[in-house]
Amino acid sequence: MSETLTRKRAAGLPVEAVDPGSPAARAGIRAGDRITAVAGDPVHDVLDYRFRSADGAHRVTLVRDDSERTVTVRSAAGDDPGIVFSEDLADRVHTCDNRCMFCFIHQMPKRMRRSLYLMDDDYRLSFMHGNYITLTNVSEEEFARIVEQRLSPLYVSVHATDPELRGRLLGRRGPEPILPRLRALAEGRVDVHAQIVLCPGVNDGEQLDRTLAELSDLHPAVSERRSGVLSTAIVPVGLTRNRDRLTRLSSADGAHAVATIQRVSSLARGYRRRLGTRFVWLSDEWYFLAGRTVPGRRHYEDFPQLEDGVGTVRLFLDDVRALQRRLPERVDHAVRATLVTAELAGSVVRDLADRLNAVEGVELNVCIVPNRFFGGGINIAGLLTAQDVQASLAAFPALDVVCLPSICLRDGELFLDDVTLIDFERELGRPVRVVGIRPSDLAAILGIAAPARSGGPKAARWRMEAPPGAA
Repeated sequence: MSETLTRKRAAGLPVEAVDPGSPAARAGIRAGDRITAVAGDPVHDVLDYRFRSADGAHRVTLVRDDSERTVTVRSAAGDDPGIVFSEDLADRVHTCDNRCMFCFIHQMPKRMRRSLYLMDDDYRLSFMHGNYITLTNVSEEEFARIVEQRLSPLYVSVHATDPELRGRLLGRRGPEPILPRLRALAEGRVDVHAQIVLCPGVNDGEQLDRTLAELSDLHPAVSERRSGVLSTAIVPVGLTRNRDRLTRLSSADGAHAVATIQRVSSLARGYRRRLGTRFVWLSDEWYFLAGRTVPGRRHYEDFPQLEDGVGTVRLFLDDVRALQRRLPERVDHAVRATLVTAELAGSVVRDLADRLNAVEGVELNVCIVPNRFFGGGINIAGLLTAQDVQASLAAFPALDVVCLPSICLRDGELFLDDVTLIDFERELGRPVRVVGIRPSDLAAILGIAAPARSGGPKAARWRMEAPPGAA
């Protein structure tokens, strides 16, 4: 790392808890401490700490009560030191200086909470949480760190491999080649999952064919490297009504969705023969737009792009079928509830309600909430606001309990429009239950069926390799 980076004093990783009897506890580390360095090297995030402590015994510099001290954590190589951090980053989130023509944040209404306007392009959040990054805001020293610590996989917003077109899509002043960066990551044994936000008339058609062809050439089955571009997700551009002074774009309509499904399906069959994998998947929205049934489970292989909404509906439908086999004929106590959802998922949630209503004593109805706050083509539950939900429920024969999707809330308690769940429930005047994304979660919360065992594919969680020399 450069002198500039190593001289920079990290704010410190805040320690939330220390496991009793752990190596960290024996070293005297306590909750409330802030770890600033390991072996003299600044710690900028939890990745730094894990990488620099992977060899085993290590010196930790920490701040406690405004005084600095150094302790030695004695552990075997690869052992967990036993520290729980309250934050992943000791410094600020790395922000984005792109002006993407389709950026959702540039389409948001004004006067919302400041954190909603934060545009991150942080490679660490890509590795840890599956956030998509463009790699245009990664310095050479940060890129070297990605390879050194082998932060794999990364999730990269590609959009187009033509440098001129990619530069335009990202709002840059010149070309933005991505293939050299992706090749360098592959050579450094860092895998990539790619994303394309498809804008009709801009990066579809022949440009999409080129992008997928050039990305597929970086798959390990072709490049014969250990790492490379493993998968690509294609999502439709999301446009709100707040696009003042922004590039004119069109949303995908039904005909465009049908054509895109046909085009991508044909390409995927070729990749299957060439790479041993479909390689490219469409997000669930495309099938709703086209009026098509989402594909079966085998289509999604090991669900490599679950974080990008690829296959979530298939998992939902499979869970509905599994739940139906466990449903009782009747319930002991009457269950009367209204299920809240957005327009996109309305049909599948209605189908779930119909199946649960077959149980004697259960009465469910479904309130489908149009997104007036963002407008345009925004129709997913994760972008519903309290004010839109309240307005729809006020004009709807809501039943005793209102069930709200957990993805409407940040940390289970705050809507996008800064309304807390407590205030929402008070204003609504009836109990609200926040439910997870699985139908079996809903059935368990309402007491219709016992909780299901957790299972099925989950979004990949981050991993990192130990530094050279570690056991």
